[in-house]
Amino acid sequence: MRKVLRQRVLLLAVAVVLSFSAMSLAGEASRRLVVGYASITGNRIPLWVAQDLGIFARQGLITDLVFIGTSAYGIPALVSGDMAIFSGSPETAAQAVANGAELVIFASAPPTPYKLIAQPQYKTVDDLKGKKVGIDRIGGSSYYATRRMLQRLGLRPEAVEFIQVAGGGAQRVAAFRSGMITAVVSTIERFEREKVPHFVLADAIDLGVRVIGSSYTTTNSFLAQNRDVLQRFTRALIEANQWCLERKNKDAVLRVASQRLKTSDAEVLEQNYRMYVAPLAVFPLTNVEDLKTNLADFAETNPKLKELKLAQFVDNSFVARVQQEKGGAK
Repeated sequence: MRKVLRQRVLLLAVAVVLSFSAMSLAGEASRRLVVGYASITGNRIPLWVAQDLGIFARQGLITDLVFIGTSAYGIPALVSGDMAIFSGSPETAAQAVANGAELVIFASAPPTPYKLIAQPQYKTVDDLKGKKVGIDRIGGSSYYATRRMLQRLGLRPEAVEFIQVAGGGAQRVAAFRSGMITAVVSTIERFEREKVPHFVLADAIDLGVRVIGSSYTTTNSFLAQNRDVLQRFTRALIEANQWCLERKNKDAVLRVASQRLKTSDAEVLEQNYRMYVAPLAVFPLTNVEDLKTNLADFAETNPKLKELKLAQFVDNSFVARVQQEKGGAK
């Protein structure tokens, strides 16, 4: 009898251990995040800082950052479940939602400091008449940003020839360097980093063209099942933003940027700091009006976007909660 009792006790103990092990593994799985991002530029500095300085880890998250060259690939990977979060074009995410995907934006970066950049011999926007201007694709983010900038400068978009360059910004810079295109809307640091001769014709933000270059997007199902995980992820992002903005941390920020951008050029690193760190908002709330303006362009080729409910597509509650935790700071 005692032998049978000991066996039962032993079996119960094993069952308890296995149960706790399973719970531990399930907990780890819920905290492990694959996070994709769509470009290797200075606007990723807070994300890299959160990873490299252990800020995600302090929030109990195990994060794997994965570079995916363009949002056109990243959003489908998010929808298919290959990753939990993707940082990329909100317009691409919106088009996926308009076509039936269930996605939500929970944080966003400031407007991208795009420039209209021309070959060095072209000094005015009128010089671009009849010339080739590089874009990602007809109906894509850079296409509409370029059109809006040209219109604000008084040049009809029909006056130029749009050339589609597959891939991301790096591919468009390569096309520019080769002479295949005369001008392109891009961020300037790519040209500075690669020492590509150029001339800046205009600044998008100065023209009132505010393009949200990057938003953090997840699926509705992941959000519903992992609210605490997303809250901790958001809290880590905000801590990284705060850390980056403290002047005493500038040298450390530049070291992270140097490693991730694979450059030791002090001028390029300083430029990335000015462009992407100095304008950071501590709390990465998504500007719904900016997004609405940008999506109005995309609705020309995808009328379903007119029916998109931004109140359901954008969820600022995760950022707002951290803002509240910090006493309503701005």
